[in-house]
Amino acid sequence: MQPDYRPIIALIYVKDEELTETFRKMFKDVRLLGGKKIVANVISNSEYWNFFANAREAILDNLDLGLEIFTWKPNEVDKMIKKIQQYNYKGFITYCSDENKYNMRKILDILPTSMKANMLRDYCK
Repeated sequence: MQPDYRPIIALIYVKDEELTETFRKMFKDVRLLGGKKIVANVISNSEYWNFFANAREAILDNLDLGLEIFTWKPNEVDKMIKKIQQYNYKGFITYCSDENKYNMRKILDILPTSMKANMLRDYCK
């Protein structure tokens, strides 16, 4: 059996302070699911450099996994979904903080059914 190199998509909508722990959890989940590559889509009003300052430690601890990171503003969700649909992905995982659960639910509601069928884990319930 050949290894599956299709990426796992992560939808992340958390506070900046929670980024390090969320990224650690994401890397752990991807390893458990047999993934080799992650496409992280972070929805945040923060600047790109601020995001990296908060997630840097977790990223450096997991350099053996392939990683693509996109940061999106909350009003760019449609662009994000179009970008995700360009990938031949294995599945996706959602992460959100308590105050962003409602917003993440709204995003998940507009996802196409074909994408919803590929959900591996949902931490926003």
